[in-house]
Amino acid sequence: MWTGRETLHSIEQGLNQVREQVQQVDERIQSTSRDLVALRQDEGARYRRLAQIRLDQMVSGEIAAGLDAADRRVSELLAEREAALQSLQQRIDAARKTQSDLEQRRAEQSDRVERAAEALDVSEGEVQKQLHGDPEYQRQLETARKADSVARHAEEKTHQAESDRAEKGKPYESDPLFIYLWKRGYGTTKYSGNRLTRFLDKWVANLCNYQDARPNYAMLLDIPVRLREHAARARAAADREFEALKSLEREAAEQGGVFKMRQALDEAEERMAAIDRNIHDREEEIRGFLKERATYAAGEDAFFRRCIEALAGAFQREKLSVLHGYARATATAADDVIVHELADLNERETDLEETLAEHKKMYERQLARLQELEDVRRRFKHERFDDIHSVFGNADLLAVVLSQFLRGMASSDDLWRTIRRAQRYRRMRSNPRFGSGGFGDNGTWRIPFPKGRWGPIGRGGGGFGSGGGFRTGGGF
Repeated sequence: MWTGRETLHSIEQGLNQVREQVQQVDERIQSTSRDLVALRQDEGARYRRLAQIRLDQMVSGEIAAGLDAADRRVSELLAEREAALQSLQQRIDAARKTQSDLEQRRAEQSDRVERAAEALDVSEGEVQKQLHGDPEYQRQLETARKADSVARHAEEKTHQAESDRAEKGKPYESDPLFIYLWKRGYGTTKYSGNRLTRFLDKWVANLCNYQDARPNYAMLLDIPVRLREHAARARAAADREFEALKSLEREAAEQGGVFKMRQALDEAEERMAAIDRNIHDREEEIRGFLKERATYAAGEDAFFRRCIEALAGAFQREKLSVLHGYARATATAADDVIVHELADLNERETDLEETLAEHKKMYERQLARLQELEDVRRRFKHERFDDIHSVFGNADLLAVVLSQFLRGMASSDDLWRTIRRAQRYRRMRSNPRFGSGGFGDNGTWRIPFPKGRWGPIGRGGGGFGSGGGFRTGGGF
């Protein structure tokens, strides 16, 4: 079993691992990009040597001059590119340093939150222990339970009567003759009509046996109304008893310092939430920097493109093809060697471009995985799964799924579902379902436990006891 903080630590270790992988891929891409530019420069050097062999001085001079100019421009651009990369890296390092400092502050604040939560838990536990032995409180608790039981029973009867009304009312409401007379108020003081109308309505009433059916249908409609009124009165009485119970709890909690400790915990959690928001901002900033660096890593930055364009512009002159063809046509061994070297360079260039493309895809996958895991951590902290009451029962499975995610064998949705399924809350000293807490989520005690995660805590909205009333039998 892992605690919430241990689980969060495992997620953060995974984040560090993904960040290291992103850095490693980035370094490989930068190395490949530099190799590609160096190869293009090497190709230019060989063309210059080729131009110097047994060619017309004018032609070879023009080619050599063009290649020399391109090579100088590439050297200048590479120097500018390196300076831009260093500036970007400095911004990344500064943002990561800020993020690291924030993570340290978050860990320290998390310790403060845990101490505040433990103090509150102890305080609530002591107050509950006192109330457990208080006769006046116990009498009020029993009164509230009985009032709730009466209200719940009335609500159940009302619900049953409404179901019966819907089912048993169908035969009446499907009879057009009966409904016609019912809507006219036939047989009541509301009914009116001339002599002919009264004669015809009496004839219709005899046809559908209206005189016998009307009181039965009227009673069917009236019973749910009366039961609903009774249930509302019973629920109002139960609400009053519940508030009286809470009043006793609040008085005891005030004397026990519970509310001051709760305020201290709320303030500590808010400070931690502010740190988390700053961490999120730094993550977004770093992600933007990494995307910018990805253009360098993929050879898509302006400097790299201009390097390639400068070299390609020199290579694509028509005289280079003439030079290459002339070298092939001669029997000179020197230029044949250069031609073969150029062919080898071309193959290496193709390999490097393919390698660069693969590295780029891997870099994008690692960046996506980094963002997904950061989102998982953000949701984890937003749900307060690192609370002292939070535990994760199936730690082995959680470790396996996290490892699979890091290897690309599971999605972030798979990881989050596993976290949600494994997460539970534990009761420590204070019982969140003590007294008024046993009636619903509007009780006196701090209840960090979401519905369904630690017993059936909670009731529907709309006032005390609505939607099924408060829960009984869970006070102690």
